[in-house]
Amino acid sequence: MNWNLKVQRVLLLTIFFFIFIALSITIKSIPPVTQETLIVDISGNGDYISIKEAVNNAKPTDIIHIKEVVYKENNLEINKKITIIGDNPDTTIINCEEKNGFMFSSTYVDIKNIQLTDTKEYAIYVPFESNSCSISNCIINKDTAGVGILVRANSVIISNCDLRGYNKTAIGIQLQEYNNIIQECTIQRFDVGILVILNAHDNKILDSNLLDNKKAVDIRINSNNNLVTNCNIYSNKIGVHIWQSSNDNLIYHNNLWKNDEDAKDESNNQWDNGNVGNYWDDYIGIDNDGNSIGDTPFIISAENADRFPIVNMILPDFISIPTNVKHVSSVSDNTPSFTWDPSFYNKGVKGYYVRIDSNPEINIGNDITSWTSPVIISEGIHSFYVWAEGTDDTNSSYASITFSIDTIFIDNDQDGWSDEEEQRYGTNPNDPDNYPLDTDNDHIPNPVDSDDDNDGYSDDMERSYGTDTVNLNSYPIDTDEDYLPDDDSPDGIYTGDIDDDNDGLIDIFEINLGSNLLDGTDVIKIYIDGKPYYLVDISKSGQYDIIYEPSRKSTTAVEIYDENYLIDLNGDGSWDYMYYVLDGTVSEYAEIVLPWTFVTGILSILVILFIISIIVIYYIRIRPIKYIFYKEAKKPVEKRMIKKPFKFYADDKDTIKMISQTKYLLQNIQRDVTVYMDKLNQIEDQIEMTIAEDEEASTSLEKYTSKPTNNVDIEKEVDELLSRFSRDDKQQ
Repeated sequence: MNWNLKVQRVLLLTIFFFIFIALSITIKSIPPVTQETLIVDISGNGDYISIKEAVNNAKPTDIIHIKEVVYKENNLEINKKITIIGDNPDTTIINCEEKNGFMFSSTYVDIKNIQLTDTKEYAIYVPFESNSCSISNCIINKDTAGVGILVRANSVIISNCDLRGYNKTAIGIQLQEYNNIIQECTIQRFDVGILVILNAHDNKILDSNLLDNKKAVDIRINSNNNLVTNCNIYSNKIGVHIWQSSNDNLIYHNNLWKNDEDAKDESNNQWDNGNVGNYWDDYIGIDNDGNSIGDTPFIISAENADRFPIVNMILPDFISIPTNVKHVSSVSDNTPSFTWDPSFYNKGVKGYYVRIDSNPEINIGNDITSWTSPVIISEGIHSFYVWAEGTDDTNSSYASITFSIDTIFIDNDQDGWSDEEEQRYGTNPNDPDNYPLDTDNDHIPNPVDSDDDNDGYSDDMERSYGTDTVNLNSYPIDTDEDYLPDDDSPDGIYTGDIDDDNDGLIDIFEINLGSNLLDGTDVIKIYIDGKPYYLVDISKSGQYDIIYEPSRKSTTAVEIYDENYLIDLNGDGSWDYMYYVLDGTVSEYAEIVLPWTFVTGILSILVILFIISIIVIYYIRIRPIKYIFYKEAKKPVEKRMIKKPFKFYADDKDTIKMISQTKYLLQNIQRDVTVYMDKLNQIEDQIEMTIAEDEEASTSLEKYTSKPTNNVDIEKEVDELLSRFSRDDKQQ
């Protein structure tokens, strides 16, 4: 085998052996993640009797299971990646007592099967950075102003939820970011069913029922590329309204009917996908070719039209739930009456079932969408349920409404205002068209209502800023929609917001740092060792450039790394922490390096093994030649030749020198393998030259050992040969 090939093989095996040992030592096993289920039962039969206590004691990934009963809790902050599950949204109820419900402050929070009632500003709030959360199969009862579900994060999924407003004063769901999904929800009796606002983009509204709202879907203020499809939008004052520079939204394959106005579009948007549009109940075009698509467009505005309107209502391949459920009798009537809009099914609907509370269900037959209780219902709060049955005996989900019976409440003219209230406010209790002026329908007449239009800004504040007190769309400039105007009022009564974009960094600091005080995305508040810091985008590039420490008012560098951020907290030029964008966590940063003691020990062992391998191969290569040479030499010659070859191949100085050079090269093998190979090639050339000279010398000696010669001639040539070896030694 070629000498060079042998050396290369030994070298590769050595390197492989080193890597194998290093990896086997540095790879550590990851322990499994533990996940516990914590039971909340107010009766004391679980782990905790309150939801807040369970949340405080839960660990990330834990499940909190809430047993069915009414809990009086509020301001529940969820700051861990946990799942909260109720037994049933009809029976697992959280009464927030006119305060806020849940606020997420973590990513990956999931809430299921819970009903929230009596909330103030919001029932569920998903703020900035609380991404990838989900809310499913929940009931939100919003009987005051505010928002049912407020989403300022991205990648949030709201599914199979029933949102119920009262007096049309609140917002059902408000989206302010991107990549959020609303799916298979029923949203009714709100001022705005779904509000997509403030640069919200790439959100999806799918397979939902929006009914009996002032506006079903409202898309505005630079909100682009949103999708509305497969929805039933009906019995609203306005079905879909797109305005205030909101463009490139796609609305198709929806049913729009029984709305006072189906659609308003003041921007540039698409109302079909190039093949199919929407069903409009007031479309007057024809379908001559029978392809279920109208031959002429449905005109929405001067700039917008549905080019492919659907001429027949889109019926689902599953039974839709009854919608627009209403309690139509007076609260003083203890035999209440209800109405609802029909379910749809492509195989046909056989009939409906109804019940009140947990009483037995009643089959009331087909084509009936109203019902009056045949028995007296006691005073108090109750629930009415209705669901549909298909011709193939499959059932829909149930729709429900909460109502109350109060026989003391007397409303002779059935205008929704009691006789006592009308007498108090000076209107006629016997005239259904004469009742107190109440712009926002919050059942507080304008003369005593502090916010007549229910836009969140008091009448006094609006008068101070010069906006209209009875116009919902007229209010002071408020970038972050926190109901604190950006600027001071002209008359000096009200002080403006010190943090216009609500990113946590007050305006004066943003001005000093150079970030945009009207952009809520250019600052992120993080915590390191319990202290607050701010990642700030001062270059306006969409990436953070510095970290700001408010306690010392100092800044240091950050650098993006694999979509996360390296942080130099103390400004010493080395990275101390890593901020992970996906889940908003911070951890200490350190490069993974092997300890030098370990590396030195392994290298020392490998150097010794390698040197031994080279020496062994070297002598295996040389010894056969020396053996034959010494065996065949005659005694007079053998005596002299034993010393010279042995002295040459086993000379201590040469051997030490070779070992030292090899050891030095091996110690530097990680820095310059190429140099080492060059050295080995040089050694190989020297050895091959020596072997060639040995063979020549052996041939010369064999002349004298194979035939009789003159002793003088032999001695003369041997002396010449020895002199030649001596010169070679000095050269080497």
